[in-house]
Amino acid sequence: MSISEGTLQGYQDEARQLADDLAIVTSDLTGKELTRFGRSYSRQFVRALPTRAMADIHIRHIKEGLLGAMIAKSQMKAEIQGETPGSNKVGGPLPIRACYLGVGEDWEDIDGIYDSLRQTWAPGTAQNWIHAGTRLMGSVAASVGNAVRIGENAVHVIYGLSSIHASPKLESVQFTIDGKTKPSIYCGWAQKHAMGHTQRIKELDNAIILREDTTFKAEVFFSRAFGATVTEVLDFPVLYGVSYVKEPAMRELVPVAATWSGAVFEIVHRT
Repeated sequence: MSISEGTLQGYQDEARQLADDLAIVTSDLTGKELTRFGRSYSRQFVRALPTRAMADIHIRHIKEGLLGAMIAKSQMKAEIQGETPGSNKVGGPLPIRACYLGVGEDWEDIDGIYDSLRQTWAPGTAQNWIHAGTRLMGSVAASVGNAVRIGENAVHVIYGLSSIHASPKLESVQFTIDGKTKPSIYCGWAQKHAMGHTQRIKELDNAIILREDTTFKAEVFFSRAFGATVTEVLDFPVLYGVSYVKEPAMRELVPVAATWSGAVFEIVHRT
């Protein structure tokens, strides 16, 4: 799939109108940036995926992904330069890495999410997933269960939830955005009945856009599907969407707690 500059110009016009309706400040991408965006989006999120059903989710949300780029350009005051940006430019669109939201070294880092020596989830009650008390966020006990705050050098566009476990167990997820708890989202149907897919995905009706100073928390729920004797569940939930991040943070191959949270990179903060 190739996306022409003319098509992207039309998408940008629609995205700008949506931003105006939501009172969000954006900056238009130049023709060169649009071409780079289209090439990067196609190569990373369409052609690279093993099934058409997975790619179609990204295609359906390309306008929201482009809106994220327009927000990022305005917020970070730098050019959008795809997957490998130049010095102090904006990288994106990019897959949403777990570290960008303070989760851990990867989405499988349950040990880091709990900040304890465990590799499984506790079923039957809500569990913190994306929160400010993880090991990568500095292992601050007072921040456990608190939201993270998005820094000035990051924008995220979330339009799906996925699991990279072969047998997903996630029943539902609930987001709290800017202190407002949102309706829980049922994931079980989409993930457990997508037979034949290499990855199970729950597509969202509307994308969630996280920008500078947005506070964000996510809790997950795994049921005791096999009775009260079940004490642990293995699953690896993942956010499906795109990120925009300032280039200095992208040079950190292995983010560490001492510098990742806070003012050094301005990607994510504790609350």
